[in-house]
Parts: sequence; structure tokens; C-alpha cells
Amino acid sequence: MWYPTITMRELDNWILYGKNMYLVDLRNRDSFERCHLAGARNIPFEELEEHLGDLPVDCPVVFYCSRGSQSMLACNRLCDQGFQVVNAGGGLMAYRGRNLICSIPEQLPD
Repeated sequence: MWYPTITMRELDNWILYGKNMYLVDLRNRDSFERCHLAGARNIPFEELEEHLGDLPVDCPVVFYCSRGSQSMLACNRLCDQGFQVVNAGGGLMAYRGRNLICSIPEQLPD
């Protein structure tokens, strides 16, 4: 099983330039509502299996989480099921880009 891993800086550029992708934030709903990347959809890691039918098969599904471990696990699972997956390594804790949406401007992602 092989899938690409990109840096959060690369993901920032993908968002900025409108790359065709389906961006998924795997963190819990409260964390997502406090802070998330522009264009991301929230599917908590624990609910991923229930939402497989919602994921596209015609474009890459890019996963991110807090630190990168859950996105890696999600990619491992879905790669075996035939999805085009991309892991955003390092998670939101490693993000230093321009595409962060926070409900409280000073809020740090968790």
C-alpha cells in the first residue's frame, strides 16, 4: 500500500491555487468549529467508516488531523479500499499558512 504524504506547506499551496481535492479534517467537531482549514469538511476519525459513501472516487481525498497520526491511519485504511488518498503530514499543529479559519482569532489549533 502506497499513498503520498505532503507537508502542510504544500497543502497550503494546494488550497491557495484551488487544486482539485476533497479535504477532510479528522478532528472532533468542537476542534473543527474552533479552527480548521478553508474548504475542509469535518469527518471525525471515529466516524470515518460511516462516511465512506460520502467520499469521492474521482479526486484525491486529503486527510489532516491534529498531529498527523490519525490522518496516516485513515490513509492506510482507505488506500486498501481503492480511494486516492493523500496524508497531510504533521497535522494542524505544523500548519503555518494563510488558510486557517478560526472562530476566535487567537485560538490555536488542537
